[in-house]
Amino acid sequence: MKTFYKYAAFAAAALAGLCACSSDDDAAETGSGLQPVAQPQIIVSDLTTTGFTLRWEAVDDAGSYVYTFDGGSETSTTGCRLEFNSLERQKEYVVAVKACPRDPAEYTESPFTYIHVLTDDLEQLPQPKITLGSAYASKTVISWTEVPEAELYEFSVDGGEVSTTRNRTVILSKLDKGRTYSFSVRAMTSDATRFTNSEAAQLSFVTSDADVPPLVIAPTTIISDAVAFDIYASSDETYYYEILPATTFAKYSPEELMTAFQTYIVEYAKKQGISLQLAMASMLKSGTQSLQMTGLTPELSYVIFAFGMDLRGNITSNLSSTQFKTTADGYSAGPNYGGSDWFTQRFYITNAYLALTGYGWTNSVWTHWKGDDVTDVRYRTLTTKLFNQVFSDPYDRQAIAAFLKDPNYGVQFNPELLSATVNSADGYNGLTEGVSAGTSYTLLTLATSSSGAETVCVNSVTTKTSTAAAAWFAAAASTNANYGPTHNTVAGVMKGIDIATVRYAIFKQSALANVSTDNYPAVIEEFGHDLKEEYLPYINGNGFAILFTGESGVTPETTYVFMATATNTVGDKVTKWGSATTSAAPDAARAKAQAATRTDEPLRSPAGKPIANPEKFIYPMESVQLPAGAKPEGDLWTIIHNTHNIK
Repeated sequence: MKTFYKYAAFAAAALAGLCACSSDDDAAETGSGLQPVAQPQIIVSDLTTTGFTLRWEAVDDAGSYVYTFDGGSETSTTGCRLEFNSLERQKEYVVAVKACPRDPAEYTESPFTYIHVLTDDLEQLPQPKITLGSAYASKTVISWTEVPEAELYEFSVDGGEVSTTRNRTVILSKLDKGRTYSFSVRAMTSDATRFTNSEAAQLSFVTSDADVPPLVIAPTTIISDAVAFDIYASSDETYYYEILPATTFAKYSPEELMTAFQTYIVEYAKKQGISLQLAMASMLKSGTQSLQMTGLTPELSYVIFAFGMDLRGNITSNLSSTQFKTTADGYSAGPNYGGSDWFTQRFYITNAYLALTGYGWTNSVWTHWKGDDVTDVRYRTLTTKLFNQVFSDPYDRQAIAAFLKDPNYGVQFNPELLSATVNSADGYNGLTEGVSAGTSYTLLTLATSSSGAETVCVNSVTTKTSTAAAAWFAAAASTNANYGPTHNTVAGVMKGIDIATVRYAIFKQSALANVSTDNYPAVIEEFGHDLKEEYLPYINGNGFAILFTGESGVTPETTYVFMATATNTVGDKVTKWGSATTSAAPDAARAKAQAATRTDEPLRSPAGKPIANPEKFIYPMESVQLPAGAKPEGDLWTIIHNTHNIK
């Protein structure tokens, strides 16, 4: 399947420019007055480096077909399929096929249809993507992503001795402390007739000056709300591990953390009336383990730490730790490009329709198409892993277009619905169900306009592992009589955890018409205002509101977007926003007359005024009903993890 797409653009051109043509020598005899049967319409498939297949629909009134291969002798067949094998790689071959009438008294032969086919070249495997788990002189852990069609992986350090492995993780030793090294790895093909080895991926790292700890922690996969990681330890080493936000971890010394969790476990065992040894045996890990944690907060730094403990509750080794940061909701390392001024695509996850449809950001992905005079849409959703396997070059638009045009692979959106959906003011919004949690997906779409123009869109998104929503900073816009007259007062409300700085801005929604949400951080940086440090404790407490009034230029019946960028105490940064619409003024006629005299202002943001008595403000939050039967996990490690007092 993979090699088909490489030829498709060439074959399409050949079909349009060559295959439908016939020479004068090939024209059917017309002296008898009989009409020739139709020419076969040839389709190329199963193209490889050493062969290809031709097929065509049966021609009406044809009883057989005659073909020539590369100028050779004519051969007759009654089938509608030809296979050619044992050919040379990257060589052009010419096949001619004509239809012969079932009854020569009624029809004559068709002209030859010529097809030029270039056998495939070898495809190069994609590079592995490298992750550095830890870097110590006696134990450096390096892993990389799987490469489809790879048999082995070849790696080296500083260009030295080359080694091979079938695994995707290596542990390096006998390195020097505090030294910079270069690691390279490339994927080795399992089929030399179809693929070549990948280019080498490179990683530069510096080993620690410290000795390797008894416990080495190496994250392997990180998404918006989950992490997978390995803890390396000797087979007789027992230990306790935990994950905390980095802002929390930074508040305590290693000794305080170890003592605190040791105390939690001992006290819990006493309270429940179980032996300490039994409690320890149920929650300590031993030896090297592959673990994971879900339910994390997006775009937040965390620390995984572990320390040795024995079955009597004694601490047996120092604390080891490593820091990582979760990605944004929906983030995927897959491709995101394409579209035009007459067709756009958005591929996303959401929990907004969970209660209504049963589909949320763990079990569905959502598509929004907006077009202008679009006459055809073909699409297909693949896992990003499969997409990378099918397309060695993820930016090969011609190959992707050919893939979508093939009815075996592309799905056509119902043309009768285009006018009412894709070409409407709101566009089309739909879901793909049956997806897996914590998995990256890629949507390929080919749109065609009434003029015949085509555009390819490719977007990727990653589903979450939990239906729970979590954030370490929230910002929204609100109109409420408690803040002031709703026709000319908008409140920007904010709440966070361990927030160190905030910069905010507010704009009319109409002024942001040509500004994508991806550019909101830059807009805030250019036009925004820094929140005074004295208000940060309120944000880190019950919340804080800043008001924008008529004095700031707020007008009736206008939608405003409030946005803010927050930075926490370990340097994580996130931008949040929300919109609100002011109500009609008490004197609507006067308000409309005033609005009519105003002209649109350039993009700018006024500075707000803090709400009076901020110590009494409580951030407005919605109540969310849990699924039926929802209950906390009952294993001892989870109970300790969820009930500790470290804040």
